[in-house]
Amino acid sequence: MSVLLENASIHVQVTRGQVPGITEVHAERCHFDGIPSDIVIVDTPSFYTYYGPDGEMEMKRWMDSKYTKRCRAAGVLYMHDLAFSPNDAGMQVSNHLGAFRHTCRRKLIPSVIHVVPTLSYGAKLSNKRIKMVVTQLRLQVYDEGAQLYNTSDGRPFNGNPETALDIVQGLLAALGVSTHPSPIRREISLEKTEIAENDYVIFVVGATGASKTRFTRQLNNCAIQAVQTARGRPHTTSNVAASRWNINNGTNNVVVVATPSFHTRRNGVDAENRLTDWLKLNFTETCHPAILFLHSLDADQKGGDMLILRHLETFAKAFPYKFTVPSRVSVVPTSKPYSTLPSEKLSQRLLELKAVVEALKDNENLKWRVSMFPGVFKGQREIAWNAALMLLKDISISQTQAKGFVPLLVGPTLKRMSSQLQSGRSALKELADRLFDEFTKKSTNGDLDAIITFGRATMEITPPEHSQHYSALINLARLLSERFNKDGMKEDLDEIITLRRTASECLLPDGPERQSILLGLDDCLYERFRREGAMADLEEIISLRRAALEHAAPPNRCRQLLDLANSLHEKFRKQGLVNDINEAVSLADTALGLCSPGHPDHSLSQDHLSTYLTAKVRKRGTPAHASDTSSSVSSDIKQLAKKVFFEKVEKLPLRLLHTRTGVLCNRDAQLSHFEHSPQYKQLLLSTFPRGSQELETEVNDVISEFFGFAMLSHRWGSGEPLLRDVEGKQIYDLGGTDGLAKLQDFCILALRRNFQWAWSDTCCIDKDSSAELQEAIGSMFSWYRQSSLTIVYLSDVFDDGSLANSVWFQRGWTLQELLASRTVLFYSHDWSLYKNSDAPNHKKDHTVLEELQTATGIVEQHLVDFYPGMDDARSRLHWASGRRTTRPEDIAYSLFGIFQVHLPIIYGETEPNALGRLLAEIISRSGDVSVLDWVGEASSFNSCFPASLVPYKTIPHIQPIPSDPVKRDDLDLAKAQKLYDDLAGLPLARCVNRRVTLPSTIHPVKAIRQEESSTSSSRYTYEIHASRLRPINIVLSVKLDESTDSYILVRPWHPKSLGQQENRDVYVVWKLLEQLEQPFNALLLKRSLHNEYKRIACDCTITACVQDLASVLDSEVLIPEIV
Repeated sequence: MSVLLENASIHVQVTRGQVPGITEVHAERCHFDGIPSDIVIVDTPSFYTYYGPDGEMEMKRWMDSKYTKRCRAAGVLYMHDLAFSPNDAGMQVSNHLGAFRHTCRRKLIPSVIHVVPTLSYGAKLSNKRIKMVVTQLRLQVYDEGAQLYNTSDGRPFNGNPETALDIVQGLLAALGVSTHPSPIRREISLEKTEIAENDYVIFVVGATGASKTRFTRQLNNCAIQAVQTARGRPHTTSNVAASRWNINNGTNNVVVVATPSFHTRRNGVDAENRLTDWLKLNFTETCHPAILFLHSLDADQKGGDMLILRHLETFAKAFPYKFTVPSRVSVVPTSKPYSTLPSEKLSQRLLELKAVVEALKDNENLKWRVSMFPGVFKGQREIAWNAALMLLKDISISQTQAKGFVPLLVGPTLKRMSSQLQSGRSALKELADRLFDEFTKKSTNGDLDAIITFGRATMEITPPEHSQHYSALINLARLLSERFNKDGMKEDLDEIITLRRTASECLLPDGPERQSILLGLDDCLYERFRREGAMADLEEIISLRRAALEHAAPPNRCRQLLDLANSLHEKFRKQGLVNDINEAVSLADTALGLCSPGHPDHSLSQDHLSTYLTAKVRKRGTPAHASDTSSSVSSDIKQLAKKVFFEKVEKLPLRLLHTRTGVLCNRDAQLSHFEHSPQYKQLLLSTFPRGSQELETEVNDVISEFFGFAMLSHRWGSGEPLLRDVEGKQIYDLGGTDGLAKLQDFCILALRRNFQWAWSDTCCIDKDSSAELQEAIGSMFSWYRQSSLTIVYLSDVFDDGSLANSVWFQRGWTLQELLASRTVLFYSHDWSLYKNSDAPNHKKDHTVLEELQTATGIVEQHLVDFYPGMDDARSRLHWASGRRTTRPEDIAYSLFGIFQVHLPIIYGETEPNALGRLLAEIISRSGDVSVLDWVGEASSFNSCFPASLVPYKTIPHIQPIPSDPVKRDDLDLAKAQKLYDDLAGLPLARCVNRRVTLPSTIHPVKAIRQEESSTSSSRYTYEIHASRLRPINIVLSVKLDESTDSYILVRPWHPKSLGQQENRDVYVVWKLLEQLEQPFNALLLKRSLHNEYKRIACDCTITACVQDLASVLDSEVLIPEIV
C-alpha cells in the first residue's frame, strides 16, 4: 500500500493520514486514470499478533461503521511473505482469511481473493526455497477457493511500483472493472520538465523498466539532501519521467530523464514516439546531454532486445531532426537485488559485456563515445550516484574550454562553485574536495563493494597534486584490505600493493607517516609472496626492510634487524646463496647483542640465530651432487603440517578422547596419532610445489578433516568419570558406573559417525586446576561452535514427542551448548536417534525444530543460526531465566559465551555477585537498558540489578495508545527540538565499580498516599503522584518515607530510541514525541545524602503514563548514579 501511495501524485489522489500500526485499519480513497469510479484501498490489521489490541476486533469495528452496504465491486489481496512457510503456526491462509470473513457482514463477504507472494527487500531465498514455499501456499490457496496471483516477471512482489499497480489492476479485472488507462492523460508527464540552457541532462536508457526505476529512484534519493527535485510521472516501460536537481538554488541543474523501454508495446503505446513527443516539448540544443545505458546481466547477452547498439540507434531515431543526438554513453551493468545468478555466470557475462563495449569503441563509426562503468548496480545508492558522477565529470571536463562556461559541481553535500573559477583544473580541485568529504563519510558504513567503487571514483577525479589525494589512496587501501581479509581475493591484494606504493611516493622520504605506509606495503608483499612465491616480491621486501633499518631508532632496531634477516633466510631457502644466509646470521647476531638477557627480544633473537645457523650447517653438510629433492620436499611438508597442526589445535580443547582406542590424548598424543595416520603418509607424497598456496591448502584441509570432533551435551548423573579416573587408561576397559557407561556409548557412537575424536565435559577438563577451568569456561562456546557434531544424550526421553519434557532443557549450561552447536543430534535413553530421523542435523529437521522452539521459547532463527553478542540482551536473559545450575554462580558463567564476554571465574562468590558482574559488562559495552526492566528482589551488587535470573521470566508488555496527528498543529517546535537535542546528547548507560550511571528522563515525586493496609503486613500499597505523570498505584515490600523530596520516577534512555536519523526534521522530532507519549515501565529511585540513588524494588511493574503532549515537552533529563 505504501508503494501505491508514494506514487499518488501520478496515479491516485489520496488524503494522507498518519502511518498506522499493525493492529489499526488504514483506508485511502484513490483515483486511477481511465477508471470513472473511485477505489478505496483498505490496509487491514494483522491478525494473530501479540502486539497491541486484537486486530480482528479492530477490523470488525471498522467494518460495522464503514462497510455496511454493497458497493460496485469488492475483492481481497492477501499478501504472503515467502520468508515464512504457510505451514508455520500463525501463518496459515485459512486462519487469516477466516478472521477477515468474521469481520464482514454475511452478505458483504468478498468472493474474489487474489493471494500475492511477496519477498521483503534484501531477503535472500534460493529458487528451491521459493518454489517449495509457493507450492505449500498454492495448496492452501486452492482449499480456500482463492487464486494465486503471478506477477508479470514470475518473481514475488518486492516493492516495485509497476508490479503493485499490475496487482491492483489484475484484481479489478477479475472483478469486471475496466482498467484501461486514459490515452490522453498518459501521453506526457503531469509535471512539465522543460530543460533550460546549460542544464546537464542524463538520459537513462535500457531494455528493462525495473532497472531504470530502481536506478532513478536511488539517484533521486541521493539528491534529496541538497537538491530540490521536481517529480514527474513515475517511470514505467512506456512513458517518460524526468527529475530536476537544483543545486543550492544556483543556475546549474541536472535533469535525469528515464526513457521508455524500446522494442516493447504496452496498451498500444509506441515508446519511440512517446520519447519524441517529450523531446519536442522539453529539450533544448543548448544543454549538455549524455546517456547512461543500463545493461542487465540477469538476461542472456545474446538476446536481441539486449543489444546495446540496437537500443542506442532506436534512441537516436527518437530525437527530432533539429536536435543533436548525445554521443557520450556510459554503460552501467545491473543485476537484480534478489538475483540468484551464480557468481561465475555473473562474471562471465560481465566479461562479455566488456567485450561488447570495447567493440563499440573500436568501431570505425565514431557516432557513439562509449565507456563502461567499473561496477555493478544492484540497487545501491552509492553505485547510482557514482555512475552519474563519472558521466557528469566527463561532460564537465569536455566543456571547460568553452568560453564563459562554469564547470558543474556534483554530490549531495557539494556547494556551488564561484563563477570566478574559469579553469577546468581549479574546478576539478574544488569538486575533488567535496567528493573526498563524501567518501570519508561513507567509508565508515554501507555496502563495502559499493563504497570501494565510490573510492575508485574519488581517486579518478582527484588529481595527484590535490591535497587529499594521499588520504584518498589510504582510505581506499583500507577498504580493500577489509574486503581482502574477508574474501581473500588476489585482485584486491594486488590493488592494495599498488595503492600503497603510490601513497608512499606522495610523502617525504624521511617522514614517519611514510615509514608506516612502507610497513603496510611490506606486510602485503609478504602475504603475496607467501601465496605465490614470486622472487620479485621478496626482493622488494628485502629492499624495504633495508630502508626501514636505516631509519630505525635504537629501541626498535632489534626487530628491524630480525625482519631483514628473516627475509634473507627466505631468499636462501629459495636460491641457496651462501651470502644471504651469512648476512642473516650476522644480522641476528647483531640483534642478540643489542638485547640484555631477560629482554623479550633476547630470546627471540637467539631463536632466529639458531634457525639460521642450522640452515647454514645443513646446507654445507649436504653434498651438491647428492641432493635428495624428494626428501627435502617431504621435510618441508612435515614442517608445514606441524605448523598447521598447532595453529588448528590451539582453538580446540586441550584434551580429546581417541574414539578408536578410548585413550584421552593431549596435544603431543594427538600429533603422534596424526603423524602415524594414512592421511599423513599420503600428504607427504603431495606433488604440489614447496611454499605454494595449493600445498598449504591441502595440508589445512587434511588436518581439519582429521581433527573433526564430536562433543557430548548431557545432564550430569551419578558416577561421572573425572580426568583422574580415565587419564592413562582405555575407557573401553573400565566399568562400574552409569557415568562411565554413558561416556563409552558416546565415544562408540562418535566412532560410528566417522569421528576419531570426542570430548566430554566430565573427564576432558582438569577441574582441580583453576587456570584450566577458567580457560575451559571461557572457550566452551567456541569449542561447541567449532565441533563437527554435538550429540545430546537425553536419559529421560523414552518416546517421540516428549523432547520438551527433558530436564536437559532446565539446566543452565545446556543453553549455550544448544545455541553454539551448528550440527546437533538428539538421542533418547537407549542411545537411539530421536524420532529415528534420517536428517544429519536435527536443527534442520522441521518437526524436531518445532519441539525445540516449544521447549526453549527461542525462535527458529536463533536456534539455527545464533550469533553471540549483546544484541537483544533482555531476550537472551529470558531464555536462561527458567534454568538452574548445581552451583548458583554457574548460572551467570554459563551465559559468558552467549554474550561473548570474558570475565574472571570466581567460584565461591554469590549468585547476585556473579550475575551483577555479567549485567555490568552488558550495560557498559552496549548501554542496553532493557536489562533493567524486571520485577522482584534487588541484588546486593547494585540495586538496579535483580538478585537472580528469575525476574526475567516475565516478558515486558505495555499496551500502546493511539497517537493523534491533530496534536501536531499545537506543537511547540523549538521546545521539541531542544528536547530532541538533549536526548541525542546523552551518553550510553554504564556500570563502573558497581555504580550505574543511567541517562534518563525524570519525574520528581510530588505526593505519596498510602492506601488502606492489605491483608499482608509486609506489603504496602501506595498511590504516587509524580511530575507530568498520571497517578500510579504500586505495591512494595518496603515502607516509603513521608518526605517526597528524595523520590523520583525515571525512564531509562538509550540513544537507539532515536533511530538512525541523519537530520532532525519536524517528522523525526514528532516521532520522538509520539514515543515519549507512550506508557513506559518506570524505575523508582531514592536519593541519599550524597546525591547517590538507590532503586526501590517493586512487587509489580510501575507502568507510568504521561499526562499529555505538553508534559512531554517539559521532560527533564538527568544522569543519576545508582548504587
